[in-house]
Amino acid sequence: MFVELEKMSSPRIVRMYHATIMIHGIIIFFVFYNVMLSSYSVFLASCLHPCRNRTASSHLGPTPTSEQTVNGQSAVFYVWCGSTPRPFEFRNYLSVRSAVRVLRPDNVWFYYESEPVIDKKLYNTWWQELIDDVPFFHRRSLKNVSGQLPRVACDGPGRPSVDFIHALVSSHGGTFVDESTVLVTRPRDDGVTVSLDIRNKSDVRVRLLKADRGISFSVASISGSLERSPPEVRMFNCSSDSELIYANSTICVHVAQSLYPKDIWTLDSEVGRILRYVFYGRRDAIKLIPSFDSIAPNIGHMIWIGGGQMNFMFFLSVLSLLHVAKVDMVYLHGDKPLNGTYWNLLINTGQNIKFVLRENAEEVQLTSHKFCRR
Repeated sequence: MFVELEKMSSPRIVRMYHATIMIHGIIIFFVFYNVMLSSYSVFLASCLHPCRNRTASSHLGPTPTSEQTVNGQSAVFYVWCGSTPRPFEFRNYLSVRSAVRVLRPDNVWFYYESEPVIDKKLYNTWWQELIDDVPFFHRRSLKNVSGQLPRVACDGPGRPSVDFIHALVSSHGGTFVDESTVLVTRPRDDGVTVSLDIRNKSDVRVRLLKADRGISFSVASISGSLERSPPEVRMFNCSSDSELIYANSTICVHVAQSLYPKDIWTLDSEVGRILRYVFYGRRDAIKLIPSFDSIAPNIGHMIWIGGGQMNFMFFLSVLSLLHVAKVDMVYLHGDKPLNGTYWNLLINTGQNIKFVLRENAEEVQLTSHKFCRR
């Protein structure tokens, strides 16, 4: 049940965006057809992104006319700092999922100093899940970033340079989101929106920065504010997950500590409701209700790479599954057959075991792992 709860909403992104792509494809074809027949060029501008325009109009007020252009937040940027590989945790996954859900971007650009890895216990697979689930999630090494961006992108692990973020967003347009920041609502489409976490003059961290391409604004000295020159610059604090009381009082939450799906199932707070909505698509508490309609098979699985003689500890492990855990059958997966005294003893005494030959036994879920050999 734990695995089901973790995965129950992952395909939702793919289905939603596949539907959007299909709808957009139909609309674009229809527009082309109309242009060819009647030259209604205005129809193209009004129907290309109906979902995004509706969202934007709720913040901008009047619906854009033919003389107005809405520079939508179509790109989201992440900058993953750290020369030593580190795992992509659940809170980082929630950050990207919230950006996809709230901003509905066309692209998510993830720049990394060292690409995230799966932890040694093979639990934090969130990085691979994003790659599999979000077709517009693009990974780029900071070594390959060119143009007029600052050469120094990071001030340390988890600390992108303020100057780099400023140059990245102002040159491309879009929204930078900190790796552990979860979006609650959409920033306004006009002007500049920024959240700074200023701990001291030498430690300034950007939690969120939204701006349109080419807008001229500058980060003032690290005293605490942005220059308030046109366009309007809106500053706010991104609430910490331990401080947020009212969800309507912030547009984002910074998750400072590591957490797991089980930590948000019954979390009775605004943060709990926000995180559940991002991951499960529902705000109410997740209750674990046993179901006897579909019971997991009472079987055990073991992996043994290299074949050869079964040793005594392996023999005892198989017996413990059969006679202590009382499984109905034990399946032994391996790349070579087993033999030896203890293996023959299991076979000759009629134990419920089956050997399953696997040609590629070192690969699990498209990820290669080094299992211990005998």
